[in-house]
Amino acid sequence: MQIRRVRNEAADLRRYVEECWFPYHQDLSETVAAHSLVDDPDVQDVVEFHLDLLDSPSNRLWVALDDADDPTTSLSTVDATFAGFVRTSLRPSPQQFDWPDRLEVSDVWVHETYRGSGLADDLVARAIQQALEDGCEELTLDVAIENERAIACYENLGFEVRGLGMYVPLQDVTLEASDGEPMTGDHSSVHLRRVRVEEDVVHRFVDECWLPFWRDLGDAVGEQHLSPDLDRDALVEDLLDGYDVPDRRCWVALDDVEDSTVGLDEVDAVFAGWLNAGLEPSDRFLDPPERLFVGNLYVGPSYRGSGLADHLVARAMQYACEEGCVELSLGVEVDNERAMAYYEKLGFEPRRQRMSVPLDAVET
Repeated sequence: MQIRRVRNEAADLRRYVEECWFPYHQDLSETVAAHSLVDDPDVQDVVEFHLDLLDSPSNRLWVALDDADDPTTSLSTVDATFAGFVRTSLRPSPQQFDWPDRLEVSDVWVHETYRGSGLADDLVARAIQQALEDGCEELTLDVAIENERAIACYENLGFEVRGLGMYVPLQDVTLEASDGEPMTGDHSSVHLRRVRVEEDVVHRFVDECWLPFWRDLGDAVGEQHLSPDLDRDALVEDLLDGYDVPDRRCWVALDDVEDSTVGLDEVDAVFAGWLNAGLEPSDRFLDPPERLFVGNLYVGPSYRGSGLADHLVARAMQYACEEGCVELSLGVEVDNERAMAYYEKLGFEPRRQRMSVPLDAVET
């Protein structure tokens, strides 16, 4: 058995697509009900996608060859059995977070005739070598909960679940409050405002909403996420870039507003919570339903149980309908029990899980 890196050359990638990529997706579609390729994907389109992908030094792809007649022959012409592959992507920690640099195992596949042979361990070992060379501390990956065979393999390697990807059809969301109904009781004056992509507005948003969210999340899961050397100006620039796209929105909930016509950067009000959402990016070769991804949802401690969270979700649902989406999706840390309970009450169900393992804890 030989592990070979796939060069960023069209002929080599075409062979990889035919021998590995298509069989991998066919296998996955038999295991995961929601996984399906578009009808008759064009091989050349898939090759060009991988040419763009591997043009970055952060992305690497290896194949496992068995019974190769000549190990020096180009992948495009080698006479061998393509037994599996692994693709990785470098995920450096954003400057605002105190996270380790990670190497993501984007895809890993072993042909059914080689399962149980130890090839999966060999492919992961190659990923570990890449992670060490890139100065990473962890391996991370995302896997469908239905893919029990893969999950068992990852657990044997030492991976543990860190987060869940949860989904719900719009028609199945269960809200106690709706966007069309006013808040009642002590917080009846709360209303939603969209965060404009303006520097002064985003500075105020960071101080009043973004930082409290991440601090509270750290308290909830017992692990602080924010970098002690956080650069607010750099963070604002990142958020301005991230929100300056046509299919992403962010709303804040304001209470006790003195003048509702004053800009968010200067308004005298209590910032009670916020939500951001955007169209979920998808692999163009797959055929998932249109989804709106809820990136962050936060309600301040004084407003929990008031119905504000439902109002924020209802606004996201309205946006989803306007964009022609049929599902909501989100990610949540498994230790964030309060958030998990709320999402389950809304009707969200886990379909994917994010797993990770420190490099020094991998069991190969």
